[in-house]
Amino acid sequence: MDKSGSVAKAIVAAPTFDPVRQVEFGCQHFQDYMGESPEIAEKFTNSYVSLNSMLGRSLEIQTTHDPKDTKKLAMTTLKPTFLCLNCAVISSAEGRDEHAKVKKHMWSVESRSGCLWCGICDDFIYDPFFERIRVDQGYPTANGKKKRKLSAVYAQGEEDKFVLPNSNALSCQAGAPRGIYNLGQTCYLSVILQAMIHNPLMRNYFLSSRHDTAECSTDNCIACALTASFTDIFATEKMDGHGPVEMLHKSWQNASNLAGYSQQDAHEYFQSLLDHLHKTSDCANRKDSKKCDCLYHQIFYGKLRSTVMCLNCRNVTITDEPIVDLALDLRQANKRKKQDPKESPLKPSQDKTPLELTHCLRDFTSPEKLADYKCPNSQCSGANARGRKHLTIKNLPATLCIVLKRFEHSNNSSQKIETKLAFPLQLDMSPYTTRAHNKKKKGMQPGQEPIDANPSNPTPLSTRSPGWYDLSTVVVHMGKIDAGHYICYCKRDNQWFKFDDSKVTLATESQVMNADAYLLFYIIRSLGGSPESKDTKKAKDINNKRKEQNGDADADGDED
Repeated sequence: MDKSGSVAKAIVAAPTFDPVRQVEFGCQHFQDYMGESPEIAEKFTNSYVSLNSMLGRSLEIQTTHDPKDTKKLAMTTLKPTFLCLNCAVISSAEGRDEHAKVKKHMWSVESRSGCLWCGICDDFIYDPFFERIRVDQGYPTANGKKKRKLSAVYAQGEEDKFVLPNSNALSCQAGAPRGIYNLGQTCYLSVILQAMIHNPLMRNYFLSSRHDTAECSTDNCIACALTASFTDIFATEKMDGHGPVEMLHKSWQNASNLAGYSQQDAHEYFQSLLDHLHKTSDCANRKDSKKCDCLYHQIFYGKLRSTVMCLNCRNVTITDEPIVDLALDLRQANKRKKQDPKESPLKPSQDKTPLELTHCLRDFTSPEKLADYKCPNSQCSGANARGRKHLTIKNLPATLCIVLKRFEHSNNSSQKIETKLAFPLQLDMSPYTTRAHNKKKKGMQPGQEPIDANPSNPTPLSTRSPGWYDLSTVVVHMGKIDAGHYICYCKRDNQWFKFDDSKVTLATESQVMNADAYLLFYIIRSLGGSPESKDTKKAKDINNKRKEQNGDADADGDED
């Protein structure tokens, strides 16, 4: 039985409440319990007062105790214990959760601080009335001094009489992983929206009200729709699926090819979404679109450098193009892997190892011969000129989208490529950059750093290559090319979740790694590169400007 399913059911089964609540109590569950009857409220308050009075005497040694089970061995610990407010049980943090599950006693007091714990919220809760009781007991702090009175911490002026009734409490369940309802063949939208939601750069932007929906005058603004989705998912206390009605409607209005309930491609929708998000930015109407500094360019756009050399006259043509993703050919990379003895020393028929993402990236950035090449140099004497093309990544994006070419179309038929691909949780993109290629030409090794063996103690960012990425979202296409379905895996707080429309379940790393990926979203670890002195940077700028003027910035002098 899959344990992740049972955990997800427990999450979904949790009660939901009105998202707007006055900050008068610790949490909705606590308020409901205290409001059942005056007798319950009085008994609960008396228990809290007596326990706090008792706890103030000794805070160093804690002993677990269950008076109803005399055979159970009491355990002394230096860690804090929890005292149940419904009975006399004293337990550890683990025992507290088990006691709440069996006895349905959801509230307890932490022995060192006297703070109130809610077993439903699975967190400490703040209640102004009980906080006064706790602070008045004068719990010692780390330096031995007593805590301040509540009145010294929280002002009680005329301003607070207005602020408190007009404040919203932080939702207990707000921000929990939520699925997205399928509105009729809209799974392509769901997976891309989940990728956006689980992108910390996009999340921070939209949750900080950087796009003002009240002031926006753009017709069918897709950024307004995305703001509404972020707000509904992160700022409301809902556990059911999110209905992206506004997102779907405005996507249809902006792209007529997406309108209707036919099957759509998730990659095409991702490109369309970024294009229309860019159009909502201030720099959308600039003549020089190459210098756009809008948020979406900063997060998703990189730059690809194409270097083409004529092997007759050695003329070099350099072209830089903006990109929002890297499209990798699975068949071509698999073919190269089997033919290259460095990649696989075994015969093609004996090689059963799966294709790796690094194989595809090496194939993408490897030089290739051009069959029909016409040299732009008018002085080139070669009638049958030969050319060689080399792609490198000039600028790495903050969010790297990798699309794997799993759909092949020809004049007569279309088919899905089922090649198995192994991809890492951490990816170093520095070996595939223009900078690394230039270093290699000069005989310098760019240097690669191994993936962290212990994620809890990673290598300091200051000593890393600036090209390290962490996997954030994996989009999977299931089924046939003309009758398929999209699901995705997203990472949140070091835990993977599987999103299948509105259904959300826990996922393991092995499940993610074994998925047949179609789209991979990687987030860069550090937005800042290696520190450079002003003199070094100035010298590099002068040198690069000279190279660009001479046209030999990335000339490849080696001949095939």
